[in-house]
Amino acid sequence: MKITDFLIMDANGNKIDADAHGNNVAFCCFTCRHPIVAVSLENQRGSDEQHPASCKGCGVRYFLDVRPRAEKLYIHPDPPMPDTSF
Repeated sequence: MKITDFLIMDANGNKIDADAHGNNVAFCCFTCRHPIVAVSLENQRGSDEQHPASCKGCGVRYFLDVRPRAEKLYIHPDPPMPDTSF
């Protein structure tokens, strides 16, 4: 699924700095700020809870929640963090 120009938010609905292009989104780890790339295609890294994208800096896992009709994308840490806003 193409996610270019989608509004990208954390699990709490706060807008985050991220770069979405095509099926990919690049963002910084909410914990250590290491760069992460996730893919919105089925069964790809970060596409869902069964296929998380892992931070190579601290090991936190993330998955995408894409809302195509609203053109929004939520990035969820797994397990959830108490507060992911900066």
